[in-house]
Amino acid sequence: MFNMAKRFGKEIRSAQRTGRSVTGLLVLMWVVGCGGVFTGIPDLDTPDGRVFAQRCGACHGKPFGDHGVTHGVPDPRFRTIAEWEKELLNMDRLIHEKGLPPLTEPERGAIIRYLSRHAKS
Repeated sequence: MFNMAKRFGKEIRSAQRTGRSVTGLLVLMWVVGCGGVFTGIPDLDTPDGRVFAQRCGACHGKPFGDHGVTHGVPDPRFRTIAEWEKELLNMDRLIHEKGLPPLTEPERGAIIRYLSRHAKS
């Protein structure tokens, strides 16, 4: 009886470790992919897409509200490039207000190129 309980205890601990490993792997896949696989946001694995995901995800990827849900990086297809250019001005202001590092010119260029390629027509 003792050996059976010991064996089941080992199996339960092994299953718990496996569950944590699977969860960890899924989180890692999401972080590496910046959520693009799960959100359908295009080309986040390109150089410009990575800059967009990194800089925009710094705020947009954090939980908001009491429910702890993130809204992730914005989908570039929801706005035209003219709308995005206005939105970038708003983001510059918010970045400054929050005391975050401003966008560098190379980052701004990468984000604008990314948005230009994927913005709504």
